[in-house]
Amino acid sequence: MKISSANADAFCRTAPQRARVVLIYGPDRGLVQERVKLVRAAVFGDDFDPMNHVRFTANEIEADPTRLVDEARALSLMGGPRLVEASGNDADLVRALTALQTDLDKLAAFVMIVADELSPRAKIRVMAEKSDGFAAVPCYSDEVSVLPTLIRQVLEEEHGLSVSADARQALQGHLGGDRVLTLNELQKLALYVGADAEEVTLEDVLACAPNAAGLELDRLLFAITAGRAAQVDTEFDRQLSAGTDPNAVLSMLRLHLNRFMAVGVAVDEGKTMQAAIAGLRPPLFFKTKDVFTAQARDWPLVRSLAALDLVRDCLAAVRQTDAPTIALTRQCLFDVARSGRPGR
Repeated sequence: MKISSANADAFCRTAPQRARVVLIYGPDRGLVQERVKLVRAAVFGDDFDPMNHVRFTANEIEADPTRLVDEARALSLMGGPRLVEASGNDADLVRALTALQTDLDKLAAFVMIVADELSPRAKIRVMAEKSDGFAAVPCYSDEVSVLPTLIRQVLEEEHGLSVSADARQALQGHLGGDRVLTLNELQKLALYVGADAEEVTLEDVLACAPNAAGLELDRLLFAITAGRAAQVDTEFDRQLSAGTDPNAVLSMLRLHLNRFMAVGVAVDEGKTMQAAIAGLRPPLFFKTKDVFTAQARDWPLVRSLAALDLVRDCLAAVRQTDAPTIALTRQCLFDVARSGRPGR
């Protein structure tokens, strides 16, 4: 069963009633963990028992994939629901899940598989999407349609704050690279504003941004798409010093390039550059609109797609065990910057 991004959270809250095995995968590790928590809560409710929660690492699955099968079919000694979680490489997990698939009635536990980004042809993804009793839940960086909901839930419903229109626009323009980072930034903003305040203003958002390396990340992103390698190096070091995860930089770069791609698609469909930029949702933040517009002509659709491929490959590489994350990310930023130089 293939679960859409729009229905993913709702599915995870009722996963045991709708499937026997779920695959949660995607490049947004924060969102993966959020949905893992939803599934755990759906399995156990208020009856969590650590004795009924079994977790296998990738190394354990590689050493003996049959352990997953044995645990998934084992009965609880003390009663209550059981959850078996596992991660690992595609081949090992497929071997174990194929054995489970032959007789789902023998399952005595709910099974959850957690993975990073998977191609549409990855065997485990194909199995989860097409097999009875299985479900595949994708976790990609929050789409712009999701951000207003997160802003409302955290700032308005949880903290009782209203959000001015320009503050909301600024937040929507700079959040979304990673679900956990997004939620942390919103909580940090609420703490800054304080319980006595009634409204979050644009000034509040701008005041919080330097501490979170949030809006300052634009300097790095636009340096990349301007092809200024020296500034890229300096700004990336600044982000690292501020504690920004290289994965978050890559995720935000992907969102940044997606905007150029969206403009390129609209232009190829016959719209003018100005109309294509005006049609972006959410609209560009006023502080970055001029620089984005100036760079857009240097990022036609073909170039944007090629740069997005570079970022995708880097995200896959840095999630390998013992990968030199910072070095790989820095090289990717340079490669994208080089590809975006005018005249190339």
